[in-house]
Amino acid sequence: MWHRAVGILLLATMVLTGCDSSPDDPGPVGPGTGAATPREAVDELVEMLNLPDFAGASSLAFPGQAALAALAEGATFGEVAEALREGDYDVAANFWAGFAQGTGRFLTGEVVTADGDPANQSGVEFQEVLVTAETGEERVMLTREADGHRVDLFASFGAGLASRMIQPVERLLTTQTDDARQILDALRATVPSLLVAAKAEGLSAEASQALTRLIELITRSV
Repeated sequence: MWHRAVGILLLATMVLTGCDSSPDDPGPVGPGTGAATPREAVDELVEMLNLPDFAGASSLAFPGQAALAALAEGATFGEVAEALREGDYDVAANFWAGFAQGTGRFLTGEVVTADGDPANQSGVEFQEVLVTAETGEERVMLTREADGHRVDLFASFGAGLASRMIQPVERLLTTQTDDARQILDALRATVPSLLVAAKAEGLSAEASQALTRLIELITRSV
């Protein structure tokens, strides 16, 4: 269910494909800063999703990761590379819009957050934020610093993204273009995040295998 729902939410990230504006379309989004603390990053995200203000939420995604996640739903290499070059704030806004309508509903309504443990993976610092929904559902989200604290999409939701990214990454490895090389460079930077996702408690065997395979493919390109 989690994997299918993440795929559904990613359909909304395809702002690069030129869809017409709609009430849920946040419109042009510019760069912003993250939150003052890891917990505030999640609290602010909850606030933005409840308003809703997906344009405001865009700065709470770790830069570049929404563009890479769009590979999971068929974005072309040219579209992803362009978003990496010019900033993927529009894509991030639409990612959160889809997230709020899918599995991210656990972040709407009354939500309680608490600081979790710090984690270090391959020299990259992460911070856990424990989230309890009004239904009693509990999740862990992870943040990183990049001009403020922002949600790391691959560390937090990598289990749902990995299986859908394997085929695009396999194609990237055989594509000798500047766009492909740029995307692979950006994907290498997500490996610590994917390794953190692979250590999550309660991870299914299917999700674990997909994460392992995706990491192997990305690191093969080094």
